[in-house]
Amino acid sequence: MTEPAPDDRTLRLNAALDGELDAMAALEFERDMRADPALAADYRRLAALRDAVKRHAPREAAPQAVRDRIAALAPRTPPAPAPAATVVPLPRRPGLDRRAFALAASLAVLGFAVGAGLTALRAPPQGGETAQRLVSDFARAEISGQPFDVASSDRHTVKPWLADRTTVSADIVDLAPQGFPLAGGRIAVVDRVPAPTLVYRHNEHLVAVTELPLDVKGARAASGIETVDGYHVARWSDPTLAYVAVSDMDEKTLAEFVEAFRRAQNSASEPVRP
Repeated sequence: MTEPAPDDRTLRLNAALDGELDAMAALEFERDMRADPALAADYRRLAALRDAVKRHAPREAAPQAVRDRIAALAPRTPPAPAPAATVVPLPRRPGLDRRAFALAASLAVLGFAVGAGLTALRAPPQGGETAQRLVSDFARAEISGQPFDVASSDRHTVKPWLADRTTVSADIVDLAPQGFPLAGGRIAVVDRVPAPTLVYRHNEHLVAVTELPLDVKGARAASGIETVDGYHVARWSDPTLAYVAVSDMDEKTLAEFVEAFRRAQNSASEPVRP
């Protein structure tokens, strides 16, 4: 039974992940992701899996017997004669280089599969997995030059855009007076749930705040700031939502942002006195 041929969508996803799209095709793919949240979610999921394998898959050494077989197949110069005997090199057979390459490629695939399996066994806690996924999203958005799906400093523009695509009513606060103006918003997919992500700017740095329902896997975690793959991650929660902020700015500035964000939230929730 033959395997079904991959469709155009799958081919484009793989090409984008491998960096094989030219400049025009890459721009078109970015536009399609902004218009299709499902496509963007698939890309982020596969990119996160790729990055996790690169970071966590152990480099397992091949068994000595396998290394000996590869060494025997690979082209080599004849060894120097031993004192008590003369070593006669074996004649090369046609197709020897091709067999050696095929065997090496098979071993590489086997090592990848073993590494991926061990990665699953060593999976981080749910809260850490959520932070890792959002850090991967932040890094991908930063590298692609598309840190948001909707670019606007007007929360009355960003909020309805996010509301049409998520099940969470984004809590957008105005932090421009504190030096953190709103830059836009995008969608993050956590545990298959589309969640609103607010992007604020501070000088040349960005901070992305993802708001998660408390029943989402990995949403509940201890408050505080940690470092994940060189990025700072702040977490906190209120009675209805959990918040994960990822940023490339220093820990002190991120702490100031979190304090300003929470203070603005509390001010907005306080009843207005007559």
